[in-house]
Amino acid sequence: MIQLKNLVKDDLFKEKDKNRDFHKIREFFDLNEKEQYTIDDITWNDLEMDKIYSNIDRTYSSAGESVLYSMLRNPLMNKEKIKSRENAIENFKNNRKLIIDIRCILFKLGFDKENMLLGMLNGMLTINKLKYYIYYFLGRILPIVLVLLAIFLKDTRFMFAFMVVALINCGINRSEERVIQASGINYLRDLINVGKKISRIKDNSIEYYKNNIKGILKDIKNIDKGTLVIDIFNGFGGVFEFLAIPFLIEESTYYKISTEIEKNKDKIYDLFYNIGQIDALSSIAIYKLCNEDRICIPQFVDKKSLKIKSGIHPLLKKSVANDIAIDSKGIVLTGTNMSGKSTFLRMVGANILISQTFNFSFAKEYKAPFFNVVSSISPKDDIDNGKSYYMAEAESLLRIINSLEKDIPVFSLIDEIFRGTNPVERIASSAEILSYINKRDAIVIVATHDRELTDMLNNEYDFYYFSEDVNNKEGLTFDYKIKKGISKTKNAIRLLDYIGYPKEIIKNSYMRCKELEHYI
Repeated sequence: MIQLKNLVKDDLFKEKDKNRDFHKIREFFDLNEKEQYTIDDITWNDLEMDKIYSNIDRTYSSAGESVLYSMLRNPLMNKEKIKSRENAIENFKNNRKLIIDIRCILFKLGFDKENMLLGMLNGMLTINKLKYYIYYFLGRILPIVLVLLAIFLKDTRFMFAFMVVALINCGINRSEERVIQASGINYLRDLINVGKKISRIKDNSIEYYKNNIKGILKDIKNIDKGTLVIDIFNGFGGVFEFLAIPFLIEESTYYKISTEIEKNKDKIYDLFYNIGQIDALSSIAIYKLCNEDRICIPQFVDKKSLKIKSGIHPLLKKSVANDIAIDSKGIVLTGTNMSGKSTFLRMVGANILISQTFNFSFAKEYKAPFFNVVSSISPKDDIDNGKSYYMAEAESLLRIINSLEKDIPVFSLIDEIFRGTNPVERIASSAEILSYINKRDAIVIVATHDRELTDMLNNEYDFYYFSEDVNNKEGLTFDYKIKKGISKTKNAIRLLDYIGYPKEIIKNSYMRCKELEHYI
């Protein structure tokens, strides 16, 4: 135990560098009904939230990593709820001993790598009451009867019959072995054991979770007993197999409790969720301790506005801090390639989500109402599914328009609107969509290269830009600082020149550019 505590202490502030299978991590989230303001897949991918999740994640169990993922996909839209979660995180943050004790328990739970438990609860559980009765008779009643008859009647034929039944039962054991092993019984047993240990921790700060777990364990006593039997006969290096196999102990127990598991699967989900919450919240507490000098407590207000002072992206260790203050108008963000527009969009979006999930922000000041964040930055998934770029983006933008019907104001992040169609239609439709959204209960930040949009939206949006410098001495340099106004420079051709394209291409590109400007 001392060795495990030392291991946990040494691991406490280390970022978990591992390959994460997000198809499995998100399974618990996918199984649950989506909330009104759940972050959709496009916005999640636009903001690169898998990377942010990986940076935050210090969990020790499948339950923890699943619940942490679900938390980030479901921001809280209520001051009381967000404050309650913050208090729970702070309780862990201020109690290093509790974190270590919890993580020592969770270390033994570990990861259900194939998500067998969730799979079992989601339809992969084999329920067969008839098999239970048959296996109970073949494994429990008939062998005992044959042995007793052989003893009292002193007839060896009954012992021969017993051996025949034992051989039959060995065949049944081999045929059912895969069914039982493929179920999540073993992880369920570990989950119950962890629940018992956590409920015995003497710390009032986790009383809410302890009471929940105790109540659940009380309701699933029969499952507890059944999984214990299977665990015992699976354990100790297979020492008890000589009893388990001929008497079909695992098989009859499995089919007995499978009905109970199906009947109580909501309670098992709750047990998984409560233990996962403890793991996830303690993980966030450690993450906060690692980033104390980079975060602030958000102020949630009722006015539709956003103020971020010295905002940084959580993934960038040497991020350039930027200020932004948005009141009633949205923002059109211009600037050259690679100057920082997309990173700025993701910085703002990530800080809104983290603020509304865990009540801290990567900034010196964060002030805003609760937002429904919906973005359209890179609809790559739809392109991979065979849609044209234009169609994928059109559907992506329609999500934003449809989200305007909800009660919470929308915060929309858009990068290069309608880049997949001709310039005239792109600019006309873009201007109308942005004007439409701006008149509703929403704030938009749109990054664009179309200067024509700045003229069309002059009275409806404010304008900011990023810039760069290209010279022969220092090459290509960026300050990554947002500035008030409209970018007057272009750098696409200069970048080609900088990386070594032939001078003929560069010269003729500039000439064609001047010609095209007369037509567009």
